[in-house]
Amino acid sequence: MKSQKILIVVLFLISFNAIGQNARFSQIWSAPIQFNPALTGRFDGRVRASVLSSWQNAIAQDSSVSKKTVYMNHQNVSIDIKLGKYRSSGDENPQNQMDNDNENVEAGKDKSGNKKKVTGYWGTGFNYYTYSHETSPITAKFYSLSLARHFYTKSNRLFGFGVQFTNANGVLDESKGKAFNKEITGGAFRYPYKYGNAAGDRSGSQTYTDVNIGAYYGRVTESVMFELGGAMHHLFYPKYDASDVEDDDNPSLRHRITAHSLLRVRFNDQWGLVQKNMFWKEGLYLRSRNTDDNLEITAFWAGLELYRTDPKGKINPNFGFYTRNFQTMMPYLNLTCGRIINIRYSYEHPINSIRFPAYSAKRNEVSLIVTAGRQTNPGTRFYKKLNFW
Repeated sequence: MKSQKILIVVLFLISFNAIGQNARFSQIWSAPIQFNPALTGRFDGRVRASVLSSWQNAIAQDSSVSKKTVYMNHQNVSIDIKLGKYRSSGDENPQNQMDNDNENVEAGKDKSGNKKKVTGYWGTGFNYYTYSHETSPITAKFYSLSLARHFYTKSNRLFGFGVQFTNANGVLDESKGKAFNKEITGGAFRYPYKYGNAAGDRSGSQTYTDVNIGAYYGRVTESVMFELGGAMHHLFYPKYDASDVEDDDNPSLRHRITAHSLLRVRFNDQWGLVQKNMFWKEGLYLRSRNTDDNLEITAFWAGLELYRTDPKGKINPNFGFYTRNFQTMMPYLNLTCGRIINIRYSYEHPINSIRFPAYSAKRNEVSLIVTAGRQTNPGTRFYKKLNFW
C-alpha cells in the first residue's frame, strides 16, 4: 500500500516537466473520443451519449487591440455504441464473471461451459466539436466517426486500438473582432494573431479531412489497476489556414500526440482513489518540414479522484482535484444518479497569471453523460472495474 501511494505521488509530480499552453477543455477526460479514438466504446453499458460545454475567457495576446479580454465557448457532443456480444460490459474484471453466471443481466456474457467465449467487442462512435463566440474572429466545427476494437483475451487484461476520420471546417471573419488568445481558441485552424491589426477585415474559410489513430492497454487486480494509452492525430498534414490563401502559402497542420496513464488503488473501505495523467502535444513533425506557424502547444493534466466504494443510495457524489502543469487549479465534482445519469462540473483558475502569462484562462465546464444498459454505478464493485472514463 505504501509503494502504491509513492507511485501516485511520482506520477503526479511528472507534470512539472511539461510547460506551455493548451487550447482544449479542462475536462478532457469527459471527451474521450476526441482525445483518443481507441476509447470509443470504453464504458459500462451498451450506449453512451455525452455533452460537454465550456465557457472560457483569457487576456488577449495582442496588447494593442481595444478588447483586452477574449471569450470563447466550446461544445463537444458524442455518442458511442458497443456492437455485438461483449463480456461483463468490458468494464469489470472478467475473472469474476463466473460469480454472476446465474444473473441474466446481459446477452453475450461468458458463462461456464460455453464452448465459444466472447474475447472482445467492437465500438463505434460519432463526435461533434465546435468552438465559437460572437466576438471571436475564428470559429470551427469538427465531425468525427470512430471505430475501435477491444480485446480481453486474458482474465484481467483489456487492450484495444481505434481509428477516426474527421471533417473539419474553419471560418475567419475579422469583422466580429480581432482579439485572440491561442490558449482558449480550439486550434486545428491557423489564425496568425500578429496580423490582427492589418488594414481591413480579413475573411475566409478552410475545410479538410483528417485521420487519427490510437491504442491503449489496461490490467486490473483487486488492489491495483493501471492503464496506458496514446494517439496520433493529423496523420496526413492537412492544410489549415482559415483565410483565403493559395495552397503554396497555406501551411500544413502538424501532428498532435496525446497520451494518458491511469492508476486505481485501494485506499480504504469507504473510498477508492484514481490518479490520471493526460498529455497533449501540438505541433510535431515526424520529419523536418518548413512552416511559418509554429504552434508548439503542450499541456499535461494531473489529478486525483476519490470515489465512494459503498454508496448508500442512487445519488453518489464523488470528488477530485486536477492541475494543468501546476499552473492552474481545478476542483472537480462528479455526481452519479443511478445507473443512467452522470453530471460533472469543474472550474479551472490560473494560479499566477502574472508570472505565467500563458495561463490567464478561466474555464467553467459542465458535462452530462447518459448511459443505457449500464450494470453498476461508479462506486459499486469499484475494485473489479477496468474502466474509469
